[in-house]
Amino acid sequence: MTAPAPLHDDWSLRIDDVWRRAPDLTGSQIVDEVDALAAERPDGDARALFERACARDTAGLEAEAETLYRAALDSGRLDPYRRTRAVIQLASTLRWLKRLDESEALLLGELAHHMQPGHDRPLHDEARSILALTYAAQGRGNEAAGLALAVLAPRLSRYNRSTLACARQLAGEVWDDDGVVAPGTPGVELVEGRFVLRPYRPADLPDFVAAVRESHAAIGRWMKWAHAGFSAAEGAEWLDHCARGWQSGTSYEFGIFDRETGAYVGGGGLNSLHAVHPFCNLGYWVRSSWQGQGAASSAVRALSRHAFDKLQLMRVEIVVADGNEASLAVARRSGAHYEGLLRHRIRGVDGKPWDAHMFSITPPR
Repeated sequence: MTAPAPLHDDWSLRIDDVWRRAPDLTGSQIVDEVDALAAERPDGDARALFERACARDTAGLEAEAETLYRAALDSGRLDPYRRTRAVIQLASTLRWLKRLDESEALLLGELAHHMQPGHDRPLHDEARSILALTYAAQGRGNEAAGLALAVLAPRLSRYNRSTLACARQLAGEVWDDDGVVAPGTPGVELVEGRFVLRPYRPADLPDFVAAVRESHAAIGRWMKWAHAGFSAAEGAEWLDHCARGWQSGTSYEFGIFDRETGAYVGGGGLNSLHAVHPFCNLGYWVRSSWQGQGAASSAVRALSRHAFDKLQLMRVEIVVADGNEASLAVARRSGAHYEGLLRHRIRGVDGKPWDAHMFSITPPR
C-alpha cells in the first residue's frame, strides 16, 4: 500500500490558499474552488474527499459533508493528523444534524484511542471541546462544563490542580492523565545515536537544576534564566511550563539523555509554532560537562525529524544570537540552510534587541 501523501506538497499548498482566502469567499465559491482542485486527484483520493467535505461543512451542506468525511475515513489513506481532523469534524457535523448520540459515540471512540500508551494524541483538546458541545446539546450541562474546564485547566497560570479536580467532579471522565504531565507525553521518545530525547518528568527536576547551575557561565550569556542561583522552584516552574506546552500543543520541550546511563545531558524543543503557516523554532542547550560530544547535533536531527514526521510542519527555524559561536557551529553541522543575519531579531539577556543568524531546515524531498 502506498503511504499517505505529505501534508505540504504543491497540491496541499494550493488547497491551503483557498482556506486562507475563505473569509472573503461565499460558501459556494469555496465548494467550487475546492472541487476544481479535487478533480486533479485520482478518483477516491482521501485528501480530495476530506477537503471536499470541509468545503461543504463550511458552506452549511452538512449531509453532503458527512458522506465525504466517511468516504475519506473508510479509505484508510488519511495521514494521522487529517484522520483525527476528519473524525472531529464528522462528529461536529453529526451534532449539527441533531444526531447527538452518534456524535458522542464517535468522539468517545476517538478519545479512547488517544489514551492508548504511546499515542501522540493530535488535536486531543479539540476532540474534548467538541464533545463538550455535544454534551451541552444533549442537555448534560454538568458534563459539558466539566470537560470544558478540563481543557482549560492546564492553560491557567494558577489553580490548575483544583480546577481539574472540579472538572472531574462535574464530568467524571475528562480524558486527562493527571493535569500536570500532558496526555501522551510519556512514551514519546526520539532516539538519535547515543542520545534519547523525551518529555520531562517530575523526577528529572534535581538533575535539571544541577545542570543549569553547572552550566550558567557558559549558557547564561545567551539564556537569561540560566544563573548561578537557579532554584528548585524555578526548575519546577519550567517543568510545569513544558507540560502545559505539550497539553496545549503550543510547544514540545524534551530533555536530552544518554541512552546507556540515563544521564541528563541538556534540553531541546520545538516552540513558537506559527498559527497560520506550519513552521516553528528549534532550540537546544547542553550542560557544560557534556559539550563537544554531539548531543546538540543529535537533538537537532531528532527534533527536526519529529517536526516533519509527527507534527507535519513544513519548515523548522534555528535562530542563533550573533556571537554565540557554539550554537552557530551546531546549526552549521546539522546541515541547516543559512539564510542570513537578521537585525534586531531577538531580545537579549540585557533586554536590548540583538542581531541573530537565521537557519532553516525543510523536509527531504
